[in-house]
Amino acid sequence: MGWDMEIVEPEGAGDPEYRFNRSTMGYAKATMARLGMLSHEEAPDPRPEDFGLTPEDLRDPGGGRSPEALAAYTAAWRDWQAERPTGIPHYKIGEGNDGRLVTPDEIRAALAAFEAQPDAAKAGTMAEEPRWDEWIDYLRRAAEHGGFRVE
Repeated sequence: MGWDMEIVEPEGAGDPEYRFNRSTMGYAKATMARLGMLSHEEAPDPRPEDFGLTPEDLRDPGGGRSPEALAAYTAAWRDWQAERPTGIPHYKIGEGNDGRLVTPDEIRAALAAFEAQPDAAKAGTMAEEPRWDEWIDYLRRAAEHGGFRVE
């Protein structure tokens, strides 16, 4: 089991992919939480009825009923972002491979929290995990190229 991140607008972004396995994701999320980079709002839970759908439509998405409404419903939970993000929502990374969008604003908020840490905390994190600088670099690039999706 693992998580593949892919930058939304890869043109000029360098390597658009980043991968975590189960153990490295656990470490990354714990570190991000410790550094204030994650937000803890609940995932959106749109109502199918608001999109002209029924619960049955969601159970059988291939049934051909209103593909446009189904796409709008899916985007409502997959691409949602808080009005004023305070970090990367905890549920968007490491909890599913469902294509959730981690937006540029969420990434920038996470990076701002990281940069606000004392130099000793940042240096300690870099020393503990050799890939941490790669992850921070990936986040910086993703913030400038439409964010990333988690697959």
